[in-house]
Amino acid sequence: MRFEKETVAFCLAFVISFGLTPLIRMIAKKTGAMCYPNSRSVHRTPIPYLGGIAMYLGSVITMSVLKTGENIAFPAIALGGLVILIVGVIDDLWPLKPWQKLIGQFISAVVVVRLGVSISFLTNPFSGEILLLGSIALPLTLLWVVSFENLINWSDGLDGLAAGIVGITSATMIFAMNEAGAVHVAPEAAALAGAAFGFLPFNFHPASIFMGDAGAMYLGLALSVLSVQGLVKSAVAMSILVPILTLMVPISDMAFSILRRKLSGKAASQADKDHIHHRLLELGMSQRQAVLAIYLVSLGFGALGLVSGFVPLSTGGPLAGLAVLGMFVVAYRAGLLSLGHKKTGQDRSRRG
Repeated sequence: MRFEKETVAFCLAFVISFGLTPLIRMIAKKTGAMCYPNSRSVHRTPIPYLGGIAMYLGSVITMSVLKTGENIAFPAIALGGLVILIVGVIDDLWPLKPWQKLIGQFISAVVVVRLGVSISFLTNPFSGEILLLGSIALPLTLLWVVSFENLINWSDGLDGLAAGIVGITSATMIFAMNEAGAVHVAPEAAALAGAAFGFLPFNFHPASIFMGDAGAMYLGLALSVLSVQGLVKSAVAMSILVPILTLMVPISDMAFSILRRKLSGKAASQADKDHIHHRLLELGMSQRQAVLAIYLVSLGFGALGLVSGFVPLSTGGPLAGLAVLGMFVVAYRAGLLSLGHKKTGQDRSRRG
């Protein structure tokens, strides 16, 4: 039966993550690992941290049970993920400076590379030509891992947002991996999706637990490894569009955030309340509506990425490009990607 192993991986990771989250929540409360409201918070009462531990255990335990001998994704996710999980827990309990967190992210990326994960070649999506990267493979892979860690961390601004985006992205990657011939990595993607969705019932608004930086950065690292091992190095050129397109909302949000802060003379790591999810709240959406809207866009772009794998390269590339351009135009016109704060209604943002 097709997708049998992926189904088992998803269900097992879901059950483990779902079962462990209440226990982690209780431990967080007893140890004082709480997120207290501040000027950038959306929540009004203290919420337990450390939910990322449940997702890490849910996905890694599942991967350890179902891993194949040829797959190096599992050890990279397990060990690299453990490093970034520890860095994130420390940051959640005793906030680190941006450069300290960046060092931790870099160390986790080095662990991933040392375990054999590397973007050694890329495939031209239009010609199908394979480009060997040579000496730039190492720095490109390190940048890829660290970028994904920050990408998911920055998107964790509303209840359920990051977990849902990662779940959707991982689920779409299962189908892309099977199409690209990377079937040995697909169960790991299913395990990550199951862990994220198993945590989501406790994290969706109103959240009773947060994943914290530990969870967000772990999910980012796991996605980066899976995308490299399952898609980036695939000879099926259009398959790389699946994770990129599905993550288009957080990617565009991160790009505009960095540009906006640089133009205003701020550090790229300095937090603000001008992210896409903040703008949706300003437009009058509730937290649930804003999160569901971003889910819907992510699903749409993920489907586009999958469809692009079944059409000629000359059609799929321009189709994806036009869709992305259209999203940018619509989002910019709606004030979701402007480079300065624009009041579009009552400022209801409470958590960054």
